[in-house]
Amino acid sequence: MRLPRRVPWASLAELEQLCACIYTDEADLAAKVAAIHRLAAWRAITALPHALDSVHALLAAIVQDSAQPPAPAALAVRHAYAAAVIRLVNGLVDPLQAGAFARPITAIAQQLGLPAWLVELRHAATHEDLPSLELLREAARQAMAWLLHNYFLPTLHPVAAPAQEAAPLRPLAPLLVVYKGTMKLVTRDVSMAAQYRPRIVALLRDTERWLAECRVAASGAAGEGSSWHTAAALATEGDAKELWALDRLCDCLFEKGVLVPLSKKKRLYTSDPFLPSKASISYWEPLLRHVQGSHADLPYVLCRRIVAVLLDAVDERSDPSYYMYLASWVSWAVKTWSDNSPAYANLKKDTLTILMKGLGYNPSPVLKQSPTFTLLRCLTSGQEEFEAVTALLLRPPSQIPKTVWAPSDLEIMEARQAQLLSLSSIRSSDAAPPSPPISVDSPAAAISIPGWRLLQDQKDWRSCPIGVYVN
Repeated sequence: MRLPRRVPWASLAELEQLCACIYTDEADLAAKVAAIHRLAAWRAITALPHALDSVHALLAAIVQDSAQPPAPAALAVRHAYAAAVIRLVNGLVDPLQAGAFARPITAIAQQLGLPAWLVELRHAATHEDLPSLELLREAARQAMAWLLHNYFLPTLHPVAAPAQEAAPLRPLAPLLVVYKGTMKLVTRDVSMAAQYRPRIVALLRDTERWLAECRVAASGAAGEGSSWHTAAALATEGDAKELWALDRLCDCLFEKGVLVPLSKKKRLYTSDPFLPSKASISYWEPLLRHVQGSHADLPYVLCRRIVAVLLDAVDERSDPSYYMYLASWVSWAVKTWSDNSPAYANLKKDTLTILMKGLGYNPSPVLKQSPTFTLLRCLTSGQEEFEAVTALLLRPPSQIPKTVWAPSDLEIMEARQAQLLSLSSIRSSDAAPPSPPISVDSPAAAISIPGWRLLQDQKDWRSCPIGVYVN
């Protein structure tokens, strides 16, 4: 659940007033000074969001520059501008460095829609000669314009704010192709493992960086607003972004030629136990284990997505070897993580729950011969409680009891209803004085309806929630 967010303004009208003071008239220094004072007052109440903190620093530099200081003081103005730009860029980029390996700042800025030259200016102001005053003034103007379109307008008008198109994700398929080719070389000749180890490590790092890019793009894909809110809400929405990124990784892994070999002749899984081929496991196990080490939800997401693919398959007979081989990876994941790690003790149970809910009661005979049921039999093998449910699902149609209603059944139900209503009207009569509790042995309690009996209020009746049986 998303936690409430504390803001310094009492209402959006105050924030709108602040925005008007800043952007209505660029030459109105008095309004900008009033905005600086308002921000300083808000800072005394609570911590400012990074956007407003950056606005405060940029406004202070602009007002200081507009006072037309003598030439010796121009250096202080340049430092003020540079510090404000550095704080703006760092505050946007640092929260998105969530992966195990650092990503280029330019790549993160591109996903946020931040002008690339502001990143270059930040680098120059930090590590090289201080930029000129004219260049810093232009940077401050563009930074204030970016904050207007990426923070103030989406916050003041979240529905009317135009949705910015997120930068498309770079394809992961080329990286996976290179990784698979490298692992083939290492698997076939173990002596080359040391030679290719740096390349494998680099490919694993690239995979982590790709997942970090997915986390940044998660908000835009989910329609949650501007890129600014992607950075600001990362801490509270990290779980949702993490799952979205892992879902995209699974989409790439499910392509033919990755987890499932492209050639049908190579889709040779083992039946007992139900696992992919040793070659496939040797190729992809290092990658899956590496991602799982940094993203603990990968086993659950992987099994859930594969089961969803199996259940949503329109016609598994079109390429049965693909679905069967994909199902074997679920068995591998359960065997690898659920059986060996206490942290994933519920992985098999959760997978079976999704499977059985998706199959439903009395599935079609064609579905019973599908990879989905093959996976179900494999996961329930050796567990009596699950095997009983599987046997129930696999019953032939001839063994399923059929209920055929006859006209006499309705007459019996109407007679029982009349007897119950008559008994209720006798007990709830307002004209008659309250009668003593009816004994179970009394004639009034002798209800000639199979399955019904009269309960005494003090002895047999117990209140309980609906669906809960109290013995």
